[in-house]
This record gives sequence, structure tokens and C-alpha cells, in this order.
Amino acid sequence: MKEVVLSVASNVENRREKMVAAMDWLTGVLAPLRSSMLYSTTALHGDSTYLNAVAQGYTDVPLEQLNALLKQHEIAEGRTEEMRARKQVPIDIDIVIYDGEILRPNDYNQAFFQKGWKEIGS
Repeated sequence: MKEVVLSVASNVENRREKMVAAMDWLTGVLAPLRSSMLYSTTALHGDSTYLNAVAQGYTDVPLEQLNALLKQHEIAEGRTEEMRARKQVPIDIDIVIYDGEILRPNDYNQAFFQKGWKEIGS
């Protein structure tokens, strides 16, 4: 089993519902799932407010397959190129750490990740 740490975010009007649904969905992907509380941050470019969380758990799914599964879920929840162009993010789930390796160092070092990561006991 590989440890996985995810950054989860949404900036649409119904962001709380999107985040709760994503965290519920993730319980079927990572076991056991631990997650931070939901918290708000300003977008890196300051043009919107995001609701964020960090989730941690374990999986035997290979990295590439796990990433594809997460991206499929994003699309199912409405993440399209049109939404991306409007800077609207129904749900964004990124693998920040997989099996001890930081895959997204820029995200890892951002406050939107560190706040939740510290909360769940990095």
C-alpha cells in the first residue's frame, strides 16, 4: 500500500457541496481516509475564493491509474475546458505526495496545502 496525500479544492458557487461530495467519494479511493477541515483561501492570482482540504490515505492503485481516476472524477463533476477558461473549478483533486515523494513541490509549499497538511498531522 502506498501513502497518498491529495489537495482538494473548489471555487464555484456550491463549493461546499462539491467538496463534501468529493471527500465522500474519496473514501472509496483511499483507505482509511483522513482529511483536514474545509477552509477558505484566496486564489494565487487573487481573483476568487477557494474552499480547500487535504486528504491522506493509502491505496494499492499505481500512480498513473490513480491520477487518471481522479481526473475522470473531476470531469464527471463538471470540470471542462470551458469552465477552466472561466477560471471556475467545480472540483480539483491533485496528488501532492505519493509513496513519500513530493510530486507537486509548488503546491506542497503553498499555504492552501500547508494549512490542511499541518492540521492532519504532517
